Amino acid sequence: MGASQATISVSNFDIGPAQVLFNGIDLGGTSGGVKIKFKYEKKALKADQTGSSNLDFAVSGMQASVETMFQETRNKTNLQALFPMANVVTTSGHLYVDFKDQTAVRQLAYSAPLQLHPLEEALSSNDYDWYFYKALPLEDSEYNFNPAEQAKVKIHWEILLDLTVNPARLFRVGNHAL
Repeated sequence: MGASQATISVSNFDIGPAQVLFNGIDLGGTSGGVKIKFKYEKKALKADQTGSSNLDFAVSGMQASVETMFQETRNKTNLQALFPMANVVTTSGHLYVDFKDQTAVRQLAYSAPLQLHPLEEALSSNDYDWYFYKALPLEDSEYNFNPAEQAKVKIHWEILLDLTVNPARLFRVGNHAL
């Protein structure tokens, strides 16, 4: 063993699935985990006098996205939440989801909060939640009928900047109510 050691706190490790809530709706079972990507985009600052050397970096934007695979494919109400441009219709006691042309419809109004709550935590504790203020499910999905695998619906969420507060915000890790 080396001359020094790292301080390891296993209680700070994380493992396990998350409850996925979109606009307050629990979307049920997921498959393959929930994947979050985020970054501050940065651009180099340079001067002619110093050639191609980077002198500093400035934040030029923020990006975040979430990817999920949902297993409750027969829950048409949840499908409508995942595909906000679609409509759930009931006719003679039968429920169907209708996908129609929505060319040029602006999407901001379809964004809503997306909350990822670790199932190992009590429902009353939001201290380890990931909360996205304006998540927009991009309706670029796939669905496979397959005799050897359970059906799933893939959803890619783009996170929009929330301009209702100053400074604008993207997401929070921890209790969003504080």
